[in-house]
Amino acid sequence: MPKITLQLQLAIDLGTSNTLVYLKNRGIIFEEPSVIAFDKRNQTIIAIGKEAQKMLGRTPQHINVVRPINFGVVTDFEATQAYLSKILENIYKEYLSLLRPIVLIGIPLNLTEVQMRGVIDAGISAGFKKVYLIEQPIAAALGGNLDIDEPKGFLIVDIGGGTTEISVIALGGIVVGKSIKIAGDKFNQSLQNYVRLKYNLIVGESQIEEAKVNIGSIVGKNNYYVLRGRDAITTLPKEITLSSQDIREALNSNLEDLVDEIKDIINITPADLVGDIINKGIYLTGGGSLLEGLDSFLEKNLNIKVNKFENPLHSVVLGLGKIVENFEYYKKFCIN
Repeated sequence: MPKITLQLQLAIDLGTSNTLVYLKNRGIIFEEPSVIAFDKRNQTIIAIGKEAQKMLGRTPQHINVVRPINFGVVTDFEATQAYLSKILENIYKEYLSLLRPIVLIGIPLNLTEVQMRGVIDAGISAGFKKVYLIEQPIAAALGGNLDIDEPKGFLIVDIGGGTTEISVIALGGIVVGKSIKIAGDKFNQSLQNYVRLKYNLIVGESQIEEAKVNIGSIVGKNNYYVLRGRDAITTLPKEITLSSQDIREALNSNLEDLVDEIKDIINITPADLVGDIINKGIYLTGGGSLLEGLDSFLEKNLNIKVNKFENPLHSVVLGLGKIVENFEYYKKFCIN
């Protein structure tokens, strides 16, 4: 029997690569890839999350696999609405809400009003009574247990799947910041292109992601991973052994661009806050921060200490959860 509650209060980190859901008084209850699969013949949902992700690049013509969020933006409204509806449907199997649930959703910096409205409308269409929005760097800082209410500056670099959020936070707000597309998907794309140019191998993104996770390193060590795909010249099956050195070479340009973007933010940060940043260091979070040696690379190129959050994959959703658990106090951080 479902547990009866007056109103469910949820927080959702709706990311390009993964979606995480936090339920008040319960914690994180959902963590799956942001992927949904439809049967085009009758427009029914076949699968979401990991099960849908397994179908990418392997589907017959009547199955459509969609990633509805790109670079942190809702690019397929109907698929996003269906994805959120399916999450809510699964929650209703365990909980019965007398009132329609409310939700807090983390969004990237610099979204337009139209893009923010798209997130809100998708949530309302999915069945939520009200949708609140908060910028992801604020949520990440709260999830990393930083006291952002104090009159001191914190430089947060949150490297996600679609975007990297670089922001300076002080007195509970974002002083300067930007959202850039140098993130996990960009890393994968660069690695795919590198493999094709150097080895004439065409390979799917899922293998590239696995290689990056397993042997990705921008420090001196070398590990190896076997990639299997199609030869770009002969069109015949082919396999190669990819090394950590290959990944370093493939991502070098991306990482140099990331350093330049962080420098740009520091350059426009008020001088007093720069002093705080030098004293405290940069705070690094997000799934992309797990790339081995990235913190050392940034320290070397920026000449500033880099602190990695203890739980970088969950910092945003834990920050959103903190707001949901004490909404009356933290709702001042919400955009709407």
